[in-house]
Amino acid sequence: MLVELDIKNFAIIKALKVRFQENMTVLIGETGAGKSIIIDAVSLLMGSRSQKEMIRSGEKKAVITGLFDIDHESKKIAAICDKYGIPDADKQLIISREIAAKGRNIVRINGQLTTINVLKELGNFLVDIHGQNDQQILMDQDRQIDLVDNYAPAVFKEELHLYQNNFKKWQKLTSQINHLHKDAQELAQKQDILSFQNDELSKADLQDPHEDDQLEEEYNELNNYQKIVDTANYLMQLYDDEDHGIETLLGNAQSAANELTEYGAKFKDIAKTIDDGVFALSDARSELSNVLDEMDFDEERFQYVLNRLDLLNSLKKKYGPSLEDVFAFYAKIQKELSQYETGGLDEEKLQKQLNILEEKLKTEAQNLHETRKKVAATLESKIKQELADLYMAKARFRIDFSTTKTFSNKGTDNIVFLIAPNPGEELMPLVKIVSGGEQSRLILALKAIFSKVEPVGTMIFDEIDTGVSGRVSAAIGQKLHSIGENKQVIAITHSPQVAAASDQKYLVAKKVEDGATYTQIGPLTQEETVTAIAEMMAGSDVTQAAKQNAKDLMKSFKRKKK
Repeated sequence: MLVELDIKNFAIIKALKVRFQENMTVLIGETGAGKSIIIDAVSLLMGSRSQKEMIRSGEKKAVITGLFDIDHESKKIAAICDKYGIPDADKQLIISREIAAKGRNIVRINGQLTTINVLKELGNFLVDIHGQNDQQILMDQDRQIDLVDNYAPAVFKEELHLYQNNFKKWQKLTSQINHLHKDAQELAQKQDILSFQNDELSKADLQDPHEDDQLEEEYNELNNYQKIVDTANYLMQLYDDEDHGIETLLGNAQSAANELTEYGAKFKDIAKTIDDGVFALSDARSELSNVLDEMDFDEERFQYVLNRLDLLNSLKKKYGPSLEDVFAFYAKIQKELSQYETGGLDEEKLQKQLNILEEKLKTEAQNLHETRKKVAATLESKIKQELADLYMAKARFRIDFSTTKTFSNKGTDNIVFLIAPNPGEELMPLVKIVSGGEQSRLILALKAIFSKVEPVGTMIFDEIDTGVSGRVSAAIGQKLHSIGENKQVIAITHSPQVAAASDQKYLVAKKVEDGATYTQIGPLTQEETVTAIAEMMAGSDVTQAAKQNAKDLMKSFKRKKK
């Protein structure tokens, strides 16, 4: 349940902190005082979308913090917190949301930074916010089957889980068989392309993924053979010239350096360095001579290297960009072709498995259907009673079943809630109900039943009593109070009957100070409650008679509670 709500700089709220109680609480106050803004703040804590316009004018950011007691669904919420690394806080959650005018918004749960998606996931177990015209699960025709399933016994949920596991296997088998049934021409064309690519790469006789680098080096040498020979001969000529060659000049330098050693030990290192250089150059000249002796321009080899490089470069353009990529592509198409050759999947074997699984699914789906029919009969009876409590005793309600054309994740049942609000009208799907008052009462009737199985600890109703008469408002108040015996109920209302039915009354008021507008909230005393309800009944001119009427109204609800 929601224990405390702290709001700063949100819409017209400067700073507001309120502690909520168990059972049923109503928020009353004039239109525009900020009641719905408080609900909007709770919605943000549940992961609803934020806008910068929500920040109070002139402020840089809005901060909303909520403290929740999670004892009612602690195991499920603890599992979500563990999943996202949110620290445990002894069966409490502190959710904080910061909306900045500039920069990123910040979400924290128990001090841990987290995301909006995590808020939404946790929100499913914290608060259910219902407005008069919302189209949540109760009015979502595709999800009405979930309402029946949620009301079913625990053994049904185990059977549904088993069915859904088999349904996943059925989907996989069906997908595999459909794959085998693809257009034969498309498969043949693909196989032809793969075969062509395989033949092209096979004929290329690929052996080394680095062959292109080696051939590039060889090509560079063969293509520049004459330049290499001419340059090498010139270098040896420079070395061998008897009068001015490098060898002669180095010999003279060597002799001079050795002569210097006679004049001091410090010249020995210099002489040794010169000797090393002479020997190194001599070795280089010998190595160069050997390379020239071994070099020979082979025109046939040159053409082979040239053609081979052209081939490899062509393959790299098609299947590369690198030769290693070409090798990887070759391995891939060989694997794909092997599947064509072996048939990939045994269709006959798969079809046999599918037939066995379909028989099992039919049996399991039929068992689910029979349980749902029993649950639906119970629900129909309960919903009719709830509607009677809300002065819709003549309304007809039915849970309609039809069979889907194939298996679904829920079985083979398609469920639609039908209602005829007034005598003489045909049964219609809930989504086609136009009257706001009828829709409100129907939703409240369903909420009263499903609140006992819904996971949330707090249910918020925003003016669900709009558009109904006084006696219906009284019934709505009584129904909200009944829901509040199992859940925390927070209701915004302008109805004195709904306000009188609540356990706690909070007044939301707006005041103007120094040209700025502020929203305040606080619990009402017994005397303040009488005055507030009298104002709701008689307007601003509250007489003693109006107060007495308010007292009588409150007393009547106390008698009903007893």
